[in-house]
Amino acid sequence: MTDDVEFSGGVRGSVDRGVARIEIHRPQRMNALDGQASARIIELCGEYAGRSDVRVVVVSGRGGSFCAGADVAGMASDAEASGGFDEAASRGIIENGSRLIGAVRALPMPVIAAVDGPAVGIGASLAVAADLVYATSRAYFLLAFVNIGLMPDGGATALFTAALGRARANELALLGEKLWAPEALDAGLLNGVVDDAAALSAAVDRVVGRLLKSSPDALAVTKAALDAHSLAGYDAAIDREIAGQTRLLQSPAFQRALAAFGDH
Repeated sequence: MTDDVEFSGGVRGSVDRGVARIEIHRPQRMNALDGQASARIIELCGEYAGRSDVRVVVVSGRGGSFCAGADVAGMASDAEASGGFDEAASRGIIENGSRLIGAVRALPMPVIAAVDGPAVGIGASLAVAADLVYATSRAYFLLAFVNIGLMPDGGATALFTAALGRARANELALLGEKLWAPEALDAGLLNGVVDDAAALSAAVDRVVGRLLKSSPDALAVTKAALDAHSLAGYDAAIDREIAGQTRLLQSPAFQRALAAFGDH
């Protein structure tokens, strides 16, 4: 069964022979997510979670970027129009990001992230929320929050610590430096690195083919058991991120960073 959905909110969803694909396509923003794009991904995840014909979900970005994080330039415009973010607006922003990553994690079937180019901020969380992550050699992961007066969100404090361990996750979050794909593979964040986008597509298709040969029930139960162990503290991490980021979104440091985005 093929079920193609037109682009909506900068996101395309499709289902073909048991494989659902969620593709971000906002080239003018390097696939950065605004509220509409995030809502579309959440909607697609909810749909696919309830479909018995969907066996695997693949998440990707089009045009040489996976996802450049939240659309901060758009946030700057919104802040300028509204006179800044109050507590309610700040909490709404961070809760929306948490819902996005929660929707991906709630998918009962295996999720594969195909990462080509930058995976930044919430985009990095979106990739690492997948069960299997493959990337091109030019891909990198960046938790740049501290560079603009914020903290990692979207479950990043749990997801990256689970994947990398405390020391490496601290380095990534506190220093705000890029982690390139070959190094990320060595650190345990990735399942594979290939040369280019064509090789990435082929590698993901091979993995999809293997997953389609397995029992859907066995995969779902195995995935749930692994998550219950490796991400046991996920919900508590989300609560801490919402509280901390709500406060930081109103801080003078972030307001200065936001104003700088608005000037460009």
